[in-house]
Amino acid sequence: MSTRNRMLALAVAVALGAPVAAGAQDLSFNYLEGGYVNVDVDQSESFTDNGDTISIASDSGGGGFIAGAWQFWENMHLYGEYSSASQDIEISDGIDTVKGDFDVVRWRVGVGYAYPISPVASFYGRLTFDKAEFKDLKVAGFNLGSADDDGVGGEVGRLWAATPQFHLQGYVRYTSVGEVASDDSDTFDSDTLVGLNGRWYFIPNVAVIGGYEYGEFTTWNVGVRFTF
Repeated sequence: MSTRNRMLALAVAVALGAPVAAGAQDLSFNYLEGGYVNVDVDQSESFTDNGDTISIASDSGGGGFIAGAWQFWENMHLYGEYSSASQDIEISDGIDTVKGDFDVVRWRVGVGYAYPISPVASFYGRLTFDKAEFKDLKVAGFNLGSADDDGVGGEVGRLWAATPQFHLQGYVRYTSVGEVASDDSDTFDSDTLVGLNGRWYFIPNVAVIGGYEYGEFTTWNVGVRFTF
C-alpha cells in the first residue's frame, strides 16, 4: 500500500470511527492558531540547454503559519490560513553546482459548514479560494523573481473528541494549486491531499496542536490553538 493510500485510510478511519467519549465537547469553529510549519516541495527535474543537461532539485524547509475560523449563523463558519516556508534549491550542469533559496507562500480563505452527528463528533465541508507562490527565488546572489497562481479548493472531513482533552481531525482536500505544473502554461497544477490533525487541550480553550498533510507538497506542523 502506498504512503498516500495509508494516509487516506487513516483519515477515513478517523472520519468514520465510532464517537465514544463521555460528556459534551466544544467542536465549534471559533479559534485562532499558529506555529511552525515544514513544507517538503521535493521537486527535481532535468532539461537540456544548448546540449548541456541542467538538473534542478529542491528540498524541505521550515517557516511559520497562522490559521483561524469564526462560526456564524448556526453551523456556518469562515476560514483562513496563511503559511510561509523557506526552501533550498540546487542547480547543476554536471560539473558546477550553484545553490539558492526561495519561499513557498500559501494561503486560502473560504466558507464552511459543519453538521453535528453527536455531542462528540461532526462532519464538515469547506469551499475555498487558494493561492500559492514561489517567492524571491535567489540563486548565486541573483534574484530571479517570483511565480504564483490561484484557484478554487474544497475540503471534507470529520472532527472527533476522543476524550474531553484530546481531539482528532481527518480530512481530504482538493486544491487547484497543489503541485508544480508540468508545462509552461501554468505555474501550478491541481492536487488531492489527505491530512490528520491532533489537539491536546492542556488547559481549557488552549491546546497544543500537531498535523500532517500528504500530497505533492507534504507538510507537517506544530503549534498552539486558542478557542473562543
